[in-house]
Amino acid sequence: MKEKLKNILINTLFLGVNTKPEERKGITGLFISLFLILMTTYFLKPAREILILTEKTAEIKSYAVAIQALLLIVILPIYGSFSRKYTCNSFMRSMLILFSLILAGFYVAAYLGLHISVVFYVWLGVYTVLIIAQFWAFATDLFTREAGERLFVIIAFGGSIGAWAGSAISRLLVNYMTAQGLILLSAVTLALSILPVMYAIKTLPPECILDDCTPVQYMKTSFLACFQIVLTRRILLMIALFIILFNLINSTGEYLLSSTLERDFREGVAAGLISIDKSVYVGKFYSSFYSIVNLAGAVIQFFIVSRVLKLTGFNWAFALTPLVVVLGYGSLMFIPALAFLRIVKISENSLNYSLLNTTKQMLYLPMSRQEKYEARATIDSFGQRVGDLMQAGVVFIGLNFFHFVYKGFISVVVVFAIINVILAYFILRERDRLIK
Repeated sequence: MKEKLKNILINTLFLGVNTKPEERKGITGLFISLFLILMTTYFLKPAREILILTEKTAEIKSYAVAIQALLLIVILPIYGSFSRKYTCNSFMRSMLILFSLILAGFYVAAYLGLHISVVFYVWLGVYTVLIIAQFWAFATDLFTREAGERLFVIIAFGGSIGAWAGSAISRLLVNYMTAQGLILLSAVTLALSILPVMYAIKTLPPECILDDCTPVQYMKTSFLACFQIVLTRRILLMIALFIILFNLINSTGEYLLSSTLERDFREGVAAGLISIDKSVYVGKFYSSFYSIVNLAGAVIQFFIVSRVLKLTGFNWAFALTPLVVVLGYGSLMFIPALAFLRIVKISENSLNYSLLNTTKQMLYLPMSRQEKYEARATIDSFGQRVGDLMQAGVVFIGLNFFHFVYKGFISVVVVFAIINVILAYFILRERDRLIK
């Protein structure tokens, strides 16, 4: 009976994944490391907003995306060239140490009275994308394909819990700590994330990791290799287009949600059904919305992702999110209510943060080291920014040239979503060809 209870507990803690006893210590280490990395990110976000508010530099938000894109054009090639010089273990440690030292530098600069809000805002946008890309590049470089497809579900759950914990804890910390204090705390928690990474490397069994993660051969070695690889490798170009389109769909959906919310507020006030201030009404809606998204994402990651992968295999698990997006937005053509749009957006975002995020990392497992580091960082860094810029263009053209209202934008999103399903099919077909 005691052995049976132990097996049930282990099965629950490891999300139903078929883990071997000798793998569990190492996986727990990577789980904790990603937990600390995501928690750190959510400590830094309120610090950024406090600095922008106190130093009165809110206008930075209007051109931060452009500055970050220009900065990435310089940073990504440098990042790529360094990734070729180290094994995955030493490169991961070096990146965590570097980012911790940069955070400590920001703290010292703020302590000395220097205005850091603009530089910090731009840097944080780059850091947020690059640190996650780096962690998953390390993980895909560390594990064999078989082990990664089994174990990434558990590691990704560490990120889900870390994001939730960081968000919850930071809401309390802002009452007692300054922006500088949050930055210093973040430097400490990020530095601590190095320890479980080192522990994982030492304790993972040899049969589930690649040989010393040592680089063998590079496809491109020029300064702009990271961009050349994405543009010349068919599967990478398709992944980049998939991520750009998914972000375009998602951000257009966010626009529809906010505009529909404003419309309902105006109609409710006119009908005498709403008597509270607009800021309170909107604040309550989004507070509830984001809480449900985070909770649903964590629940899906804990209870569903590993089961879907086990029952349907990788291909269907990857394709499920874009299929749900098509069905969700297609249904909005016939049910244009705010309550239903809210359900569609919660489903889309929670699946994006859990199932799609996990399977997206697995796509890189059969690829080369250069593709895992340089191409992934380039795709992840520019995918969201290009998608957001395209969304702004879609809204501007839709409103000013085609005079779209709700259903017009929904029909455009449905077309993009169908294209994304087709892209997912070709990505999976190309991945199957790579594996064979």
